[in-house]
Amino acid sequence: MTTTTTHQIASREECRAERAVLLEREKEHTRMGDELARQRRELAWGPVQTQYTLHTADGPKVLAQPFDGRSQLLIHHFVLGPSYAAGCPVNSSIADSSTL
Repeated sequence: MTTTTTHQIASREECRAERAVLLEREKEHTRMGDELARQRRELAWGPVQTQYTLHTADGPKVLAQPFDGRSQLLIHHFVLGPSYAAGCPVNSSIADSSTL
């Protein structure tokens, strides 16, 4: 089976001009993402009011114990379906390697 592409063919100059226009849009997209990230960092903080128990290698611990008295906690939350025995190794590695 042979497939034929209908992709547009253009001169080098036309390709560069189109790429320059797209690059400006990509830069705008990056700036918008940077601004959203800045706004996210400025969101209000809230106290943790629930007494969570974590199941650690050293046994159960309340939420504050594994963090050695630090005043801030970064949480990476991902949800597992009922058929999962463990989290995705990639997503889990993010939480395992996060240090601030």
